Amino acid sequence: MAFDCVFVDFQKNKTVKERVLNQFPYARVTPFVGSYYDVLRSFIEDIRTEFFWLVTDLVDTTGFDFDYIPEQHEQQQIHVWNVVDQKEGDLMLIPTKEFKKQIEQLKFLRDFKDINYHNTYSIAYDDWSSAPFTFDNLITQTQSQKEKYVNYYYETPHPIKPSFWEDQKLYVYDKHRLNLLVPKSTVKEELYEYSPKYFLDNSSDPIHFDVCYIHNGEPQAEDNLRSLKQHLKDRPNKLHVIAGVKGRKEAYQTAARASNTEYFYAVFAKLKVDKDFAFDFVPDTLKSPRHYIFDCYNPVIDYTYGHQAIILYNKKLTLENDGAGLDFTLAQKHDHIPLLSAETTFYTDPRVCYRTAFREIVKLLYNKKLKPTVENNFILNKWLNPDIVPGASYVLAAGEDARNFVEAHNYNFDAMFESYEWEFVDRLYDLRYS
Repeated sequence: MAFDCVFVDFQKNKTVKERVLNQFPYARVTPFVGSYYDVLRSFIEDIRTEFFWLVTDLVDTTGFDFDYIPEQHEQQQIHVWNVVDQKEGDLMLIPTKEFKKQIEQLKFLRDFKDINYHNTYSIAYDDWSSAPFTFDNLITQTQSQKEKYVNYYYETPHPIKPSFWEDQKLYVYDKHRLNLLVPKSTVKEELYEYSPKYFLDNSSDPIHFDVCYIHNGEPQAEDNLRSLKQHLKDRPNKLHVIAGVKGRKEAYQTAARASNTEYFYAVFAKLKVDKDFAFDFVPDTLKSPRHYIFDCYNPVIDYTYGHQAIILYNKKLTLENDGAGLDFTLAQKHDHIPLLSAETTFYTDPRVCYRTAFREIVKLLYNKKLKPTVENNFILNKWLNPDIVPGASYVLAAGEDARNFVEAHNYNFDAMFESYEWEFVDRLYDLRYS
């Protein structure tokens, strides 16, 4: 124990600290600041021995041989006693002169010319605190976090051991981001605000949100429900049927209350689910809670986009939605996921075809007036000029009536909002076709 010692105190284990200071009564004790590189840089000029130890209270040094002296051919190596899952360990012996020589060129531990990893040595690591999270409360938990790091997990914890050679990072353990090691920070809305982040690609536990089939007796509702049941036959998602609820807001919120999961898939009566849609999407935990809109193929306009698609709704947001926006889903945070979920069969019934087209064209015309985009104009043109296919005549009629409607009301929002409910559009259909 003739070598100097720098002890980095994370205030995790007083017993380890006392044991090390008994062995090294003149150790330089320092709180962790910045990185190990920053700590060593600030102490290197005070080191008086050929080698020196970097020791922390993150690992249990019981029984460790601090009398270790490197072999002659190992004299210029950094010796690292690492733990499982963290190669850049928290106990090491550093050659003083060689470290001083290379210090200006170092940014990462791996930049050092020669490192000897003693990865056969078994050292107990003092894992960081773990806490289960939900998609809705993860950000709230991190905002009130007191510890330097906390391991958050959705269902199954996988303790993550960070490297302290560089700046503190947010560690993401698995591909679905269900295990996170989050540093104490000032994140306000979502974890994407934190930088830097380190992504691992371990496998994730599957998540199976409930599926809510919403219909109001549309002619194709029973056929599409049978198809959905067959699709879900070998899947663990629980199916709820929401039938005959008047009002879009009321129907969605009835579905939310029926669901027993944080998110639920809304599948609408006009949809035939795509054979490859797995109902296994996992929301991004680094983002704030939101709805996820998938893609739907519309054969009448021969185009695929988010209209009429399956939507993964956040239950809490759904129940908070006051239904005052022109589009229930778009009124709250949402993401579009370019994944084909279904094909719409809206065109198989004249009334359903007309009302669906009318409402969508009203929204597209309103958005064109308010905040025009190339994509909005492209989709609007598709709706106003469908090919000669089944349902096209009703789409053309709905497009004509929609243009007359928005122009007659000078794009007034309150008037546009009337198209929110099917009963209003059905009256226009009856006037045209009675």
